[in-house]
Amino acid sequence: MKKQFSIQKKHIRGLLVSCAMFAGMMINLNQADAYTFEEESTVLHVESQSSGSEVLINETSNKSDQKFPEQVSHQYSDEAQLTTMVYMALLWSPQPMVIPRRELPEKQVADPSMPVLAPRSEQILGTQKVTATGYTAGVESTGKGPKHPQYGITYSGVKVRRDKETVSTIAADPKLFPMGSILYIPGYGYGIVADTGSAIKGNKIDLYFPTTKQVYKEWGKKDVEVQVIRQGAGKCTEKMLSELADAIDVYKSVPDSWLDKAI
Repeated sequence: MKKQFSIQKKHIRGLLVSCAMFAGMMINLNQADAYTFEEESTVLHVESQSSGSEVLINETSNKSDQKFPEQVSHQYSDEAQLTTMVYMALLWSPQPMVIPRRELPEKQVADPSMPVLAPRSEQILGTQKVTATGYTAGVESTGKGPKHPQYGITYSGVKVRRDKETVSTIAADPKLFPMGSILYIPGYGYGIVADTGSAIKGNKIDLYFPTTKQVYKEWGKKDVEVQVIRQGAGKCTEKMLSELADAIDVYKSVPDSWLDKAI
C-alpha cells in the first residue's frame, strides 16, 4: 500500500510540474510584466531521516543561536520542491525574439514637376549657378524661319529636341560647358549641350521649347543651380542623343552604365 501511494505521489508531482511549465510558457507569451514571489512567507519543511520528525523553519527568523545536530540529514519537503520547480519553469520558458528591421536603400528623389528622377549624389560632378532663358528655333530667337535650310538645326548639327521624359537640347558657352555635356536643370529635366550663340557667354544657358507660348508659360527666365553629370568632349551627335534618350526612358535617369560607356 505504501509503495502504491509513493508511485501515485510521483505521478501527481510530475503532472504538477508539467502544468507549471505550461503555465509559465503561456504567461510569458502573453507578455506578463512580472512574476511575484513572496519569499518572505515561504516556509521550508525539513524532515529528519533519523528521527522521522518534521521541523518547521521560517526564513525570516532572526534566531542565530538555533543549532542542528551534524549527523541529521535534511530534505526539502514536497511544497518547497514544487515552488522551486515552478520558478525554474518560468525562467526556462521561451523568450520573445526581436528581429531588427532591415534598412532599405536610399531612394532617388524626383522633382515633383518632372517625370524623371534627379541624378544621385555620386553621379554629380559639380554644380553651377546660371541664368537660364527659354528659347525657340524661330525668328524671335535665332532669326531663322521654317523655310530656312538650317531651321531647327543646332550648332552641333543635331535637331532641336524637347522631351520632359528623356532629354532636351540646350545651348551654353562651350568654355563653361563643352558640347556633349549633360546637365540636370531643376524644373526642366535633363539637357545635353548641343547649341551655342553669340549672346550665350559665361554662366548663361538657353533651354529649348517648341513654341514661344511654352517659353512664357513653362519657363521664361530663371536663376537656377544646374548639376553637371557629364563633361562633354566637344561634340554631340544624333546617335549620342538617341542612345541617351533611350537610356533615360528605361531608367528614368541617366544610368551609370551609360555614363561609363560615354566617358
